[in-house]
This record gives sequence, structure tokens and C-alpha cells, in this order.
Amino acid sequence: MNEVKLPFNARLAFTLLSILLIIYIARLGHELIVPLAFATLVSIMLLPMAAQLEQWRFSRGMAAFTVIFLFVILLLGVLMLLATQMGSFVADFPQLQQQLMDSLNALQTWINVKFHIDAARQMDYLEQMAMGTLGTATSVVSRMLLSLSSLLIFTVFVLLYSFFLLLYRSLIITFLIRLFREKHREKLLDVVMQTRSIIKGYVSGLMIEMVVVAIVNCAMLWIFGVKYATLLGIMAALFNLIPYLGIYVATVICMLLTLTNSSLAASIQVGAGLLLVHFLDSNVLLPRIMGSKVKINALMTILGVVSGNLIWGVPGMFLAIPFIAIMKIVFEHIEYMQPWAILLGDVTLKKKTLPVKEEKAPDPVSE
Repeated sequence: MNEVKLPFNARLAFTLLSILLIIYIARLGHELIVPLAFATLVSIMLLPMAAQLEQWRFSRGMAAFTVIFLFVILLLGVLMLLATQMGSFVADFPQLQQQLMDSLNALQTWINVKFHIDAARQMDYLEQMAMGTLGTATSVVSRMLLSLSSLLIFTVFVLLYSFFLLLYRSLIITFLIRLFREKHREKLLDVVMQTRSIIKGYVSGLMIEMVVVAIVNCAMLWIFGVKYATLLGIMAALFNLIPYLGIYVATVICMLLTLTNSSLAASIQVGAGLLLVHFLDSNVLLPRIMGSKVKINALMTILGVVSGNLIWGVPGMFLAIPFIAIMKIVFEHIEYMQPWAILLGDVTLKKKTLPVKEEKAPDPVSE
């Protein structure tokens, strides 16, 4: 039976409609999809440990529970380290707010002296900006407690989903195999294996990179004598997980917090130090740890991060790269979707140099 080929405008309309429906469903079901997506990453990361425990005669349920329990212990250790720093930061918040106001007043005086701008016109704007940014200590603490409660519920669901994904992974694979026709099963298993390998390498490499960057950041801030060095160093390492954009947000926040309890020169020093660490991380550490596990060009990375933020907020920024990597793998195994895989990839086409005597136009297929 011959396939009916639709005209281009009809295919374009169906494609755009499908994209809009996918985005709508993603936004509508974010409370289910986002925790499940993070749970998938966690379960893939913990899968080798669970498989090793099963080889040691652990039952599948006990192996899944053990690796989740060890993961919770690790998270609690990191949270306790951050809680000690965060507690002192919250206690000093009113003083930090006053110091920031003093720094802004000094800046206002300097602008008045250097540029002869009326101080009265600056004062109202500076006070509104400071108070609008910081708010009162009570409102900041209340928002922080609300965010922590939401984060706790989110973490519980991620851990539950991770446990069940590890427990029923064979059932899920069997379902996928039975869902597709037999002629597509080999491609399906290839996609599953590549996805698991790439995501496992990406997540584990990202965790190693985050730990190394956090240690270097904390050591640098300790040497500079910055207050809350541990908190700022770990926070900058966490923001560094967001490609391209995260480090600049972290740098601005760290400079602002440093300015509240130190001089402007120290704040600039902190910003320059963090950017230097990021430069070394991007050009030395990251290529060695990650290698060529996820080959996605910079344009698609930035577009993916921005799109993830528009759809799911900050969690979407973290999930953007793994999602694009999975899409690239799927597109590579579907013949009519392979051009999209090329668009997402980071393959540089090299021009072939022809002999001088042969004045032929380059073959676009070979290019």
C-alpha cells in the first residue's frame, strides 16, 4: 500500500501543533514530569551500584533500598554542612542589610563627587532598590522556609520514584520492547543502552566536576578571607551546573553578599576569582571529566537552557542538557529525523581541499 505524502504546509502545521501540544502537556504536568525526570537521572546514576549489590545476593528490592538509603545519607551530609553556614547567614541578615545600605550610601556619595549628580535624587532610588532586593529579614526567612518545605516534598517524591524505577526496571524495558514492532526492537535496545550510558556518564561526571569546583571555590574564598566562604563556594558550584548562565548568576550573588560585609575591592576580587575558576573548569577540567559523552553545540545548549527555564523554571535548566542528549540519540536512529540530530550535534564539517588544476565545485553530499 503506497503512503500518502502530505504537502509541506500540512506537514509544517502538524509539526508545529505537535510541538505546542508537547509544551502544553509539559507545563500542565510539571508536578509529575519534573520529579520523574530527576528520578530517572538518579536511578541511572545509582544503577551500577544496585546491579553490583544484586550480584552479591541482595534481592532487587533490598538493593534498590540500600542504594537510595546511601544516597539520602550523602544528601543529608551536604545539607548539614550548608545548614551550619545558612544559620549564621540568616542570623546576621539584619546587619548585612544595614552594611549594604552603608555601601550604597558610600557609592552614592562617590557618584555625587565624581559626576556632580544631586544626592537627593539618588537616595530614594537607592533605598527602594536595596529594600526591594533584600526585603525585611522576616519576609526572607518566611520565603526560605516555604521553599525548603517545597524542596523537601520534591526530594521525597524523587527518591520514591527512583526506588520504583530501580525496582521495576525490567518491567519497563519489557513494556518498551512489546510496545514496538519486532523489526524496531534492535534499534530500541540500542537507544536504551546508549541513553543509559550517556546519562550515567554525564551525571556522574557532572557530580565529580561539582565536587572539585566546590573544593576549589571554598579554598579560594578561604584564602581571600571571605565570610561564608563555604556557603558561597558550594552555592557557586551548584549554579555552575547550569550551562553558560549559572556561573554569572552565582558570581553576581557572591559579589553582592561579599559587598555587604567587606569592601568593594574584595567583592571584585571574589568575582574575578570565581570567573577564573570557571574558565579553568570549562577549558581544563570539564573536557577531561566529560570527554565526548554529550556532543551538543553551544547554540542548542543555550536555547535548551532558556527553553527549559521558560517551561519548568530552574529545574528545567538542569534537565535541558540530558533531555537534548536523549533527543539526539533518538533522532540518530530515525532516518527522517537525522537532520535534527545533526542540528543538535557538535560535528564540524571539514572542507576537502581539491587539487589546484581541478576547478570542480565541491560535492554537497561528501561535504
